[in-house]
Amino acid sequence: MIEPPLRHHTAAAREFISTRLGLRDDPGMQDWEFEVAEVSGLPEYLALFEKVTGQKDVRFTLADMIIQAFEDTGTDLASDPQWAAFLGSLADDIEIHGSQIWSWASWDVPLNEAWNVAPFMRTLCKVHFAG
Repeated sequence: MIEPPLRHHTAAAREFISTRLGLRDDPGMQDWEFEVAEVSGLPEYLALFEKVTGQKDVRFTLADMIIQAFEDTGTDLASDPQWAAFLGSLADDIEIHGSQIWSWASWDVPLNEAWNVAPFMRTLCKVHFAG
């Protein structure tokens, strides 16, 4: 497989999301998108994700928040229709989300030690990044 180009979160996207959703945004928060993500916020994150179509940096940052929230649900993601729909959105914008899909696939650890979302991300990688 061919690893997609790395993409980074932007300060502008972080500011937009924190303002829009009323999230804390302290200067010392190194991994802001993961620190603020809460399972209870998932409906808001998904709704905003749909509203900001065309805002690539915002969608990229929101996607990590959404993935983290789904990761933390502790539910069977295979039977979650919201998760399935969200994965479809990631696949539809693979040029935006490729590097985060690759990252969440956790290629550096055995699947049984990886994130709960890793099997789904690995499937997307195999479809979109096959060499």
